[in-house]
Amino acid sequence: MCSRKILTALFLCSCLEIGHAAVTVGTCQSVKHPYTTISAAIAAAPAGGVVDVCPGTYAEQLEIDKPLTIQGIVLPNQPGVTIVTPTTGLNMLPANSNFYPQVFVNNAGGPVKLMNMSVSGSNALINYLGNLGGVTNDYCPDGIVQDFSGVYFLNTPGALDHMNVSGQFGSILAPGDEGPQLIPNCGNGVEFNGSEKAVVTNSVVSGVGHYGIYASGDLTADHNVVSGGNGPYGVGIQAVTGTITDNTITGTLFVQTKGIEGGQLVRGNIVQSSLYGIVGAGAARHNTLLNNAIGMSQVTDASDNLITAPSTYRNPACVNANCPYSPDLNPTPPTIGIDLGCADGSLVRDNGIVGVGIGIANVEKGQTFSPTNLFANVTTTSTSCTQ
Repeated sequence: MCSRKILTALFLCSCLEIGHAAVTVGTCQSVKHPYTTISAAIAAAPAGGVVDVCPGTYAEQLEIDKPLTIQGIVLPNQPGVTIVTPTTGLNMLPANSNFYPQVFVNNAGGPVKLMNMSVSGSNALINYLGNLGGVTNDYCPDGIVQDFSGVYFLNTPGALDHMNVSGQFGSILAPGDEGPQLIPNCGNGVEFNGSEKAVVTNSVVSGVGHYGIYASGDLTADHNVVSGGNGPYGVGIQAVTGTITDNTITGTLFVQTKGIEGGQLVRGNIVQSSLYGIVGAGAARHNTLLNNAIGMSQVTDASDNLITAPSTYRNPACVNANCPYSPDLNPTPPTIGIDLGCADGSLVRDNGIVGVGIGIANVEKGQTFSPTNLFANVTTTSTSCTQ
């Protein structure tokens, strides 16, 4: 009886080991049957399994439809894992969507984690009805591509850690041309669509056209570096709910760019060079906002933030003295530390506001804000809402 129990236990342990064994891509480890592509390894891996990827460049479009961990193997003096677009072009995923993601996580039925890899969209090609075209010069300007993204999660909880996502940007301008970039939504770094939990940590997102990191539900974004927002409506990090902490975000001062939009708690971030630094956060704490035209907007609970900028800024919508977004046709309007938008300012306290044109703008009529805010070299301390 004892020997039968021991054999049964050994059999169960063996099954568990097989079920959770890692699948390897490449020849950097001593495994009997490594795969040559990440796609093949994803197909072979069991749900809940791990795909280990050796350093190298992989020209693939990945589709993940089961819970997995896909992680690059980090080796000394090796360049790491980079996923680039295939020479056959990116296919539309999902069908009839006009979306072209490089890594598509589709209703996986459980969490998917991506670690220690780069996703580069530079010089991407699109396969549209059997015809190859470049994202930059062809299909983005024509509106054929509505969403070219590095990593796209659909109805799947996911996590990214130590990822580098870059180059998801379509331009309407030829090399050397001057003028404003007019494509608002062709090129996103990391997207989570659906109500599932999203986590992005210790990652870098750069050179994107619209969103750096976007979540339609709850997002935890921590210790990331986001730059880009090259289109006229670029956003560094946007989430409906969640915590956005200790990130560094650099935007592009053009029309409606935003550093951070949304989130229940936005804390400890450095946000610089956007039109709006932080917009619509539930609470903003201990952030540093540098050279944004408007440090905060639609944030009525703000404390211990440092906001600094020159007293005026060049309205980027003004071209040849034409200012369609400025009612007074002023190409150099004043910068604003915190724009309350006619809301109560009682929870705006202990902030340091330096150098801006208006410290706290559009305070609710008949109301005031906490005297604990400190102002230095500010042209106008506050303005009241006229409504």
